[in-house]
Amino acid sequence: MTDGSVVCGPGYRKAPKAFKVFMCLRYEISDGGRVSAAVKKRILAAALAALLLTGCSSAAEEAQNAFVPGDDKRLVIYTSHKREVYEPVIKEFEQRTGIWVELETGGTAALLERIAAGDTDCDLMLGGGVDSLSAYSDCFSPYFSVYNNDILPAYSCPDGSYSPFSALPVVLIYNTRLVHRNPPAGWASLLDRSWTGRIAFADPNVSGSSYTSLCTMLQALGGDNEQVLTSFEENLGGKVLPDSGDVVGAVAEGRCYIGVTLEETALKAIDAGYDIAVVYPEEGTSALPDGAAIVAGCRHRENAELFIDFLLCPDMQRMLQDSLFRRSVCTPYGEDTGAEKIRLIDYDIDWAGGAQARLLELWNDAAGGTEQ
Repeated sequence: MTDGSVVCGPGYRKAPKAFKVFMCLRYEISDGGRVSAAVKKRILAAALAALLLTGCSSAAEEAQNAFVPGDDKRLVIYTSHKREVYEPVIKEFEQRTGIWVELETGGTAALLERIAAGDTDCDLMLGGGVDSLSAYSDCFSPYFSVYNNDILPAYSCPDGSYSPFSALPVVLIYNTRLVHRNPPAGWASLLDRSWTGRIAFADPNVSGSSYTSLCTMLQALGGDNEQVLTSFEENLGGKVLPDSGDVVGAVAEGRCYIGVTLEETALKAIDAGYDIAVVYPEEGTSALPDGAAIVAGCRHRENAELFIDFLLCPDMQRMLQDSLFRRSVCTPYGEDTGAEKIRLIDYDIDWAGGAQARLLELWNDAAGGTEQ
């Protein structure tokens, strides 16, 4: 996904109609992910010029002076979440706090690399498995939320470099129309040659959740990591998907028979009527949380802290379960999600974060020495 920029504001409902048209245009072209930054700027400049030429200069002036808050009421967030996840969260945060959010969207790895490069105005990273965030911990500044004591021990971060948001079990899925007998039972199934070329898996160079899935498989199966990783990559038959969001579609449409994805994504697809079923690996799986982390030296630190507090507040944690097919990381909600019914491995976050460069090197070597 190409990075986009979305600006929302709590004063939108009171804005003049002309300004609403301008903001809607800005929102749509920014979130689509298919328009270059230069083209976006030209389109928005033309839209603003049109407002001025059609006698709407007062609307533009009001937008600048009345509806765009001062710097103390702003927050810049980078997120790898899909729109259906981040949109209700950010809208609710804005309505409660009056803080104006500017959003950049993209893949976890790409956004973290931009933050690491130090040439962004990002205040907070939202999304990505905490193993990915842990690998970039030097880029983030510790913060312990006012709700920190509510976080379940399995999901807490001892050094405060990130805060968990929701727990996301990794699962297997299969097409119920094509797989009638012997569905995949666990991680070992992904090494079975009967599935060669029929497995949907996203590029771990790009997708944080795919990297988490890879580490989960390695930790669950044990043995020689290089041998397991190479065997799995070979079993994909050269088919590596560019985005984790493509996995469910590839399986549901029959382009692949089985796949690896997050429980949340699978349950949403089943709810929408897709012909897939979920398998919780018999060897055990991870329920690693995704998280949020405050960028070190950011401009809007206080607002970033407010956002993390908002993510962990009881109302938001309840909404995760009721509306977003996610599991809470806090008590009492996290204890009532059925997580105890899943066999969980003791996922080593520190190992996954520290081994990321080496594992991706092995992955790319197995793929022929080039990144997918």
